[in-house]
Amino acid sequence: MKSFFETKGRSVSVSARLYFNKLVYAFIRQIRKMPERGWINSRWYWFHYPLPLRGEVLWSGPLGAWFCPDDETALEYMLHLSSYEPVQWVKPREGDVFIDVGGFVGSYSISAARAVGSTGQVVTLEPDSNNRRQLLRNLALNGITNCQVLSVAAWSGNGSVRWHQDDHPVFHKVEEAQGDREIEAVRIDDLVQRLSLNRVDWIKMDIEGVEVDALKGATETLSRFRPQLFIEIHETLRPVTDLLSRFGYSIVDAVFDVAPERHGWILARPS
Repeated sequence: MKSFFETKGRSVSVSARLYFNKLVYAFIRQIRKMPERGWINSRWYWFHYPLPLRGEVLWSGPLGAWFCPDDETALEYMLHLSSYEPVQWVKPREGDVFIDVGGFVGSYSISAARAVGSTGQVVTLEPDSNNRRQLLRNLALNGITNCQVLSVAAWSGNGSVRWHQDDHPVFHKVEEAQGDREIEAVRIDDLVQRLSLNRVDWIKMDIEGVEVDALKGATETLSRFRPQLFIEIHETLRPVTDLLSRFGYSIVDAVFDVAPERHGWILARPS
């Protein structure tokens, strides 16, 4: 029952359509076997069957925020992120500067912006235009004004990089060998200088396997400001650990969902 009311619409009519869909979805799950690709990827998932909800404003109870999802991936991310990622590790405080590298549709940016308050700042990097559009709308829906969104990727150098547009929006990434098009990339160090930031307290990074390259562009920031780091690992644990250790960082928490340590999350702090 709790999951049935995990979200609602911003209007009575949207809520009515949503709960009708959920009743139909519950019935279908009773009479059919789970599809090979899972319920979320099935045609009967409540987000779009039998009444479409794409583009409607919904409520995320766990996040305590309104959001407007374009697809099931964005919906799942805004409603159930804490079931997949150790979001409780990320604890910015009032006045902090938080850099969100790979903002997707905004869960971490919204939470961080609220935590740092009017005296703090969030800088979010999201190169994909569709993700960024949803991100900007989600920020506006919640009255977030202390988050600056930039349409660039974090990289080891400045300039153009190849960008791979995946079928699933959460998996878009920089991929120099097989990218579909070019996008602008920037070193975090140069970004910090360009924005005249006088502190960086947190860097959150979820960029689908190019975290080492992005960290190579942030070495001055790591040395000068000593931010806490929350990084999603994509078969990069050893090179990330080796690079961070050169700058006096230790991994204080880690969890992996694909063995052996192929995919997961780390929390790193200066020793």
